[in-house]
Parts: sequence; structure tokens; C-alpha cells
Amino acid sequence: MGGQDRRIKLEKGQQRRLILNATKKSGSLKKLGIIVGVPYSTIKEYAQENFLLPEILFNKIKQISQIKNAEIKISYLPWNWGKIKGGKRGMATLQKLYPKKIIEWRRIAIKNSQSKNTKKIKTPRLNEKLAEFIGIYLGDGTMTKYFIKISGDFRVDLPYFLYLKKLIKDVFDVGSSITRDKKYNTLYLTIFSKSICDLFNKKFGLKPGNKIRNKSKVPEKILDNRELATACLRGLIDTDGSISRRGRNGSQFCIQFTSHNKKLLDQVYEVGKKLEIFTFYDKTGTGTNKWENIIKYFRIVGSSNLRHIVRFNERLGGNTIYQKEVLNYYQKEKYKNLNLPFILKGV
Repeated sequence: MGGQDRRIKLEKGQQRRLILNATKKSGSLKKLGIIVGVPYSTIKEYAQENFLLPEILFNKIKQISQIKNAEIKISYLPWNWGKIKGGKRGMATLQKLYPKKIIEWRRIAIKNSQSKNTKKIKTPRLNEKLAEFIGIYLGDGTMTKYFIKISGDFRVDLPYFLYLKKLIKDVFDVGSSITRDKKYNTLYLTIFSKSICDLFNKKFGLKPGNKIRNKSKVPEKILDNRELATACLRGLIDTDGSISRRGRNGSQFCIQFTSHNKKLLDQVYEVGKKLEIFTFYDKTGTGTNKWENIIKYFRIVGSSNLRHIVRFNERLGGNTIYQKEVLNYYQKEKYKNLNLPFILKGV
């Protein structure tokens, strides 16, 4: 392979610092992702040092951050370095995140593989709740062989993550943990369950590792069922989609799903088109900016994410707000104790 396929290994903390500097220059982590052509969920993983930077991406970020090679210690690894070390991308991620616990986890994994004491999960049937969670994972999730992690914005997504904890408990009968990284305004929900990861891989064809590289997509058995496809769309929009004001003075409103995974983007467009909601499609996004279609979306698909619900509902009442204002509405009586998913009634 050519040099641009190599991976850049930096000393611990340097990749994070590099991306933080570039984020300050760009204005936000999301804007940085747009500039370098990487999805927001992926650039967050690089910022957390969960993955090594490809050389071509490293060079782009280094140029933006204005850090010189002399200021950082660089090692070059081949593009398939993970396979050379054993082919365990998921394990490599665990070693970065939990170096002190990895030996114990290995011991437990070996013990479980040799006995019938493997932690049980409730084997879920493919229903709307599971389809929604698969959409959530495809939207803003990461999976190794041992855990699934969902990312969000800790400033506005805590109510949504509390909903996710309950959803996961309902679907799989397992617990999950919520953590946050104040430095990057990031919230994480993590499910440590090899059984769930195996289920996603073997039953639904969702492979551990980079979703774009793996060309992860909505399972056909979900697409073939209108109710399941609708629930999956809700999960996708609630995580990697936006419901926001557009145009001068917020004169326009828009629902949009963005992805650099063309197959997934095609699928989302087809679901939205079959529901007679989505009206546009381009290289990185699909959705609608027609107000009557947005109302239809909330009648049919709905949302489980309070920040989306607040922005839509306030707009419906004639009040157009920015995302940074949604926290002011979370404790209002009409938004407390909402039944989720929220489906619009009587309009």
C-alpha cells in the first residue's frame, strides 16, 4: 500500500491535543469534520484516541492546527497494522481505553468461553424498539466485539440518553452506563455486552469497526417492513440527523440526515420517499424543508430526542428557537414526562 494508507501513531494525548488545536481553529469539532471530510461521529472517535489517524487525514488536521512535526513524536504503522498484531480492531480499542482492565477482561472472556456462565441477555424479537435502536447505532454508534457506544452532546442530550438506557433495558434486559467528556462536550452511553455485539454481527450483518469502511447499512428485514423501517428512521434522525431552522431569520425549517456512507444514505432516502416525506437528496444528505412534510414526519415517524421535539413543537406554535435555547424548555410542564416516542396528534 502507498504511504497515504499508513496510520500515524503519536504519544498518548498528542492526537487529542492535535485535534483540539484544529477544533479551535475551525470553530467546532463538527466543523472540523466537515473541513477534512470526516463524519462527526468518526472525528469524535479520533479525538478520543480510539483510533489512529490515517496519514492523509493526519496531514490535513496538522495543517489546520499549525502544529509542526518537530513538536510531536510520530511513528508510522502500515494500514493493516491491527491485522498484523492479531486482527483485533475491537481489542486494540479496548487496550487504548482500558489498559488496566484488559488482562482481567481476557481472563473472564476465556472462562466464559469454556463454560456455560456467559452473561445472558434477553433474546429480543425484531420489533419497533429493536429497529429504533439499530437506527440509533447506525446513526451515532461505535461497536467493537465487546461493547457498543453511542455518542451525543452532553449539553442537550442527557434526556435522550436516559431514554436510551430504558430502551436498552427493555430490549435486551441489560444495563448501560452514561459518561461525559466536558472538554469535547460529548456524552457517551456504553453497553458492555459481547452477546449483543455478536447478535448485531451474526443476525443483522453489522460488523465491528468503522461503519463507513464496513459499509454498514440497515438490515433488509427491517427495510421490508414499513413499521420497522419507520422506527429505524426515527433512530437515525434522532442521532445523526438535524431538525433545525434554516434561511434568513430562520424563515425555513428542515429535517436532514447526513452521512458519508452512500449505501446508508440511499436507504434513508428510500424510506423517507416511501413515506412520502423526504423531498431532496444530495451527496451527503437527504430530508425535507417543506413544512407540511415535517408535520407529516412527526405524525408518522416522531422522535424520542427531546431537543428535536422541543424545536419542532415550538416552531409549530410559532416560536422558532436555536438549539442552544432548548435547555430552557426542558423543564416546562408540556415537555416533562412526555411519552416517548413522541408522535404528533390532532394537527
